[in-house]
Amino acid sequence: MPHLDDFIKEVMDNGVDAQAPHQAEIKEMTKVIAAEEASIEGEYEKIGRLYYELHSDRTDGELGKLVAGVNASRKKIRDSKMKIGELFGYTFCEECGEQVDEDALFCNNCGAKMPVKLLPGMVLCKHCNKAVREGIRFCTNCGHSMAEEVVEEEPVKTALKTCSNCGFTTDDPEMLFCEGCGRRFEDPAEAAAKAEVPKEPTKKVCTNCGFTIFDADTMFCNDCGRRLVEESELKK
Repeated sequence: MPHLDDFIKEVMDNGVDAQAPHQAEIKEMTKVIAAEEASIEGEYEKIGRLYYELHSDRTDGELGKLVAGVNASRKKIRDSKMKIGELFGYTFCEECGEQVDEDALFCNNCGAKMPVKLLPGMVLCKHCNKAVREGIRFCTNCGHSMAEEVVEEEPVKTALKTCSNCGFTTDDPEMLFCEGCGRRFEDPAEAAAKAEVPKEPTKKVCTNCGFTIFDADTMFCNDCGRRLVEESELKK
């Protein structure tokens, strides 16, 4: 006995015998089958198109191979269309298809960057991205030099020394004491070490005017300028 699908296919391909019973009804049913099969094929096409739009970057598995095949065909179609335009002397945007000027850098419609066509003996200007003749000294479009620009390194500036007591600054690397208040300039490494290990305050005394201060870094009296002495040394 034939399979149902095979039996119906034969009926649809060969038609219904004029003497067959229920001829009109059978013909009507075959029309319904043909219409629904065509509808299914249309839905299959929509499903495939939707899948491709959602997964146009997929490359794995059987579906990935189909997607890659569609991508390859679309590229060939686009390249062929662009080539036809070139043969007619027109330039079109690869992204949106709008016609653009031959020397345009960007598409006026979608803003896509246009590929620059370089003929033999031509180079691109790094300033305006226009094609110019190789070997010229200045760009014929923007006027900039075509020579390679050498980026000069800025000289290393001497770090300023700043007094933490009065704010006096200097760029003299040999100066050890502040000219404003006499305090010793802090070395960055020493300052970091002091921050890690808190230092006990040291009382210093001026033997000339009696000025006193609890500061280990101040070396000279703020009043008379004489060198300060630690109080512990006076008791010896």
